[in-house]
Amino acid sequence: MKLREGVTTDEGIRVRVEGHLVPIVELGLDASHAVYFEHHTILAKSPQLRVGLMAVRGALRRMLAGLPVLLTKAEGPGTVALSRDGVGEIVALELRGEAIDVLEHRFLAASASVGYGAVRVRGIKNLLGSGTGFFMDRFQGNGLVLLHGYGDVIETELQAGQALDLDPFAWLYKDASVGMETHLVNLTTGLFGGSGFVMSRFTGPGRLAYQSMDPLSPLEGTSE
Repeated sequence: MKLREGVTTDEGIRVRVEGHLVPIVELGLDASHAVYFEHHTILAKSPQLRVGLMAVRGALRRMLAGLPVLLTKAEGPGTVALSRDGVGEIVALELRGEAIDVLEHRFLAASASVGYGAVRVRGIKNLLGSGTGFFMDRFQGNGLVLLHGYGDVIETELQAGQALDLDPFAWLYKDASVGMETHLVNLTTGLFGGSGFVMSRFTGPGRLAYQSMDPLSPLEGTSE
């Protein structure tokens, strides 16, 4: 679900979202709960909050792919405020043992009870349209996962065999059961016949979310 200003969850971790343009997430932890996140997303924390490093498996391959090798772990009691410093929406996913895949650099925070790893994106077509071209984040377990979607976020449920084509950088998260294959869309008529563009095809069953903004692309209409 998408979290708005002032919304809280009952997951053992108190979640509060502040701001509607560049949102900030404040997580309130009691002594029995912990969360992890990338260190550069932290804005503020309680002095008594215990903070340390959490190693991630496959450090070398993650380093080559531009993914985080070390994560920051915060243990309660106390609060921590996080932001990805971008226009968008916060999405909260409550996992119950299932696995989800997330486009790189969209993860904000997760319960310490949720496992974190990476899945290699195989196939040359997928490599061309998957960010760094190597891995996507995978989370599995029981607990809360918070994501930052750039722009507006659309969430949908694909039925078995149902497919949807997206810009390769538009997807935010998907259930691990949702297949992904990037392909070339050919322009067969008109002045640009014979050329084309790349899209990723997602095939159900499972949840899929996509976002309206690519933070890596320059904003149109800007001037120096």
